Order: sequence, then structure tokens, then C-alpha cells
Amino acid sequence: MGTLQKYMAQAMGKASFRDAWRAGGWKMLIDGNLAETLFEHGPGAELVGTDQNGNKYFEKKDAQWVRNRFVVYGKANNWSTQDPSSVPPEWHSWLHYIGDYNPTNTEFQRPIYAAEANAHPSVPGPLGRDAASRIHQPKGSWNNPEKLTWRKYQPWTPPQQA
Repeated sequence: MGTLQKYMAQAMGKASFRDAWRAGGWKMLIDGNLAETLFEHGPGAELVGTDQNGNKYFEKKDAQWVRNRFVVYGKANNWSTQDPSSVPPEWHSWLHYIGDYNPTNTEFQRPIYAAEANAHPSVPGPLGRDAASRIHQPKGSWNNPEKLTWRKYQPWTPPQQA
């Protein structure tokens, strides 16, 4: 078995190259980020946990320090729907070594003002097509039905001949 076949089968968690290809491995040819994540980091990585958005967090113990934690987004099957803003704060701190506590094993005290970590409303994708109607649109914005009411310029009028 070739190196590519071995890595693809191992990264996709399948027994053979054919099974990995049928399980969506062909998408790695289109999406370079997914291919790098699964080929470069994937083999030998340990699944640490999953968050409420379906993102999977991995750690590879034998990799270079500060380059051994990575995330595979929940909607990894399509590069246009991968949303980095869907990473919750506790997982963000674990990914970037702000805190070394695994969020699956640790209960964090939630601030009273905290909201759920869903996708950012200005990012199209998981929120649907009406996301633009729920965010602030200033006058003159493309999505705002109210158009500008002031003139942008003052037209020139030629002087009157006496």
C-alpha cells in the first residue's frame, strides 16, 4: 500500500483506500485545508473532544510544540461552510494554549452576560440567507431598503448672462 493510500485510510478512519474515498476522501483533492489537516496532522492524532457545533478537536503528542492542537470543523465536507467563528471560547483557549484545561473534563464558570458560541451573524452560511436582515445596515448599505436621503454632490449651475 502506498503512502498516500495509507495516510488517507488512517486519516479517514477506514480500513482501505476505497472505503476512505467513498466516505468523502475525494473532497480533500478540492479542499487543501482539509487535506493538510488530515494528512499532515491527522495520522497519530488523538481526538480530545467535540463541541456543540460538531467541531472535532485533536492533539498530536509527537508533533512540534505549539503545532500539535488542531480542529476539524463540523461542516468539513464543504470548504465554504467551514466557520472558524463557531469555536467556543473554552475550546479557543485550549487550541491557542491560553489555558491548558481540556473543556470536556473541566467545568468552566460561565459569565452572566455570555451567549452561546454560534456562528457570527455577519458571516453568511450557517445562519441562512436572511442573516443580512438581522444585522445593522447603515443608510446607503446595499442591503438596507432605506436609501440615502441627502445629496452626495451639489450640481453646478452656470452663471446667468446679464
